[in-house]
This record gives sequence, C-alpha cells and structure tokens, in this order.
Amino acid sequence: MRPFVPGIQRGAVLLLLTLVELASPSGVSAGAWEGYGRSVPKPRYEQDEGANFQYRFGVHEAFTPYRDPDRSEAESLPDPLLDPAFSSYRLIVIVNKADDAFWGRSQTLRVYRRGEGLIYYWLISTGIPGFETPSGYFIPQGFSYRHWSGPYDAPMLWSVFFTGGVSLHSSLDRDALYQLGRAADSHGCVHVEDHRAEELYHLVGQSGYGLIDQIGRHNGRPVRAGKARKKISGYRTLIIVAPTAHYSQAGEISDSSQPEEPAEPAGAVQAPPEPDARDTPDPPANYLDLF
Repeated sequence: MRPFVPGIQRGAVLLLLTLVELASPSGVSAGAWEGYGRSVPKPRYEQDEGANFQYRFGVHEAFTPYRDPDRSEAESLPDPLLDPAFSSYRLIVIVNKADDAFWGRSQTLRVYRRGEGLIYYWLISTGIPGFETPSGYFIPQGFSYRHWSGPYDAPMLWSVFFTGGVSLHSSLDRDALYQLGRAADSHGCVHVEDHRAEELYHLVGQSGYGLIDQIGRHNGRPVRAGKARKKISGYRTLIIVAPTAHYSQAGEISDSSQPEEPAEPAGAVQAPPEPDARDTPDPPANYLDLF
C-alpha cells in the first residue's frame, strides 16, 4: 500500500487548493466587489436577495461626515399626499435637484408616508452636467441590493431603479459622502447615505404592490382611459424628480397650464390588467452594464 500514499497525498492537496480557489475572490463572478457576488435587478422586491420583511425601520446612525439637513426646511413645503391624484400611492419620494420655492432646497430628498406625512428629509447628490438625473414622475422598476456599475466600476448598494439604468442607491465612499447636498459625481443616479439608502430600499419594497393610478411622467396628472383613470400594476410608491410640473396643493385643482395626459380614444376596448402584470418596460438584459 505504501506506493499509493504519494498519489493520495497529491489528490488531497489538489482538492484543498480547489476549495481555497473557490472560496477566494478570484473564484466569484467577474466584477465582484471585495469577494462578494453582485445582484441583478429584479422587478419585485421579494425576488431580490436583499429583501427582508423583518427589517426594523428607523434610521438612527450615519457614516461620518454625513448629517441630515434641518427638518424645519421641509415641513412647510407642499405635501404631495394631499393631491387626490396620488390617492392610490402609500409612499411618495421627492428628489429635488435645484433650489425652488415650490420644491425647496436643492440636492435633498423627502419621504412622505400615507397616514404619517413627512418622515424623512435627507441630503443627496444627483447627476453632473451632461449626466443629469431625468426629471418627472416615476414608479419603481427594479431592486438590486448589491448592484455593480459596469461602465464606472463602482458599487450601487441598495439600488431602487426607476427609469432605465438610473436608481436611488447608496453612497458609501467617504469622498462622495462629503459631496451629498450638491450635484457632484453621479452619472445620473441619486446618491443617498448608506443607512438611508437601505431604509429607502425596504420602504419602497414594502410599500405594497397592486393596482395604482398611472401618473403622466411630465405633468404629474392621472392618465385617462376614456373618462376613467388608467390603472396599472406596480408598487404603491411614487418617485418625483424635481424640478418638474407641480402637483396640486392641499387638494386644489391643478394649474390649468398643466394639461392632463391625453385620454385614450373613446370606445377603445380596455383589457383588464392582470394582478401581477407590469405596465412598464421589462428590465434590459444588460442591466449590469448600465449606470
């Protein structure tokens, strides 16, 4: 039996080396971050690996040097929950890119929850010139808790995509944290302090999924199907990127300069929406190569 011992030993060594290689960063998928794999955006929160229905809400810490702005700045701004056009939405997120009397301080994000009103007011960073974050009214398109930007070789943790490859996501780099509160280094996405990005990811994902009123991207008014509001299936979260058309204040009728989305032709046959169908574009196959 002695002649076979060296062969057994070599086999054991090869097996050990194989296990070490699989456990090392070089053994994970290409482009992984610090040895961790990356997630691909899923259209539903519960499909993403970061979903956690036991998550304990409430942001009580932040990475230095980040500090929240003075909440009093936002408390007197128009409350979007009072607009009857948004009655089917439970959560409204307002991203503001520029100083404006209606929208408030530039480079800030406000979160409103139905039944509670304003719950968060944070500093953010949106796109630099040439890579501006698109304005308008959006709904969530996808979730990816450990996303990776292919073109910019950078992490996008706790991503909530809302149009194409543009998302709300964590800003974890120390230099980037200094930039929150001004348009700095984003290529279109909205940078949020890491703990707050995680909170927002779960708030949006757990806002509920069902039939909602479709809101016109450019005017913030309900899309009509004949005389009725058009219904779509989606998350009960409305993401507003401002400056854009104003919503109604305190239940007032909208400014007449902001026409409703055109109604679909009278008599058009409307197929009832499927409970889980999405009336939004499917995520592109090359999501990992987007922002």
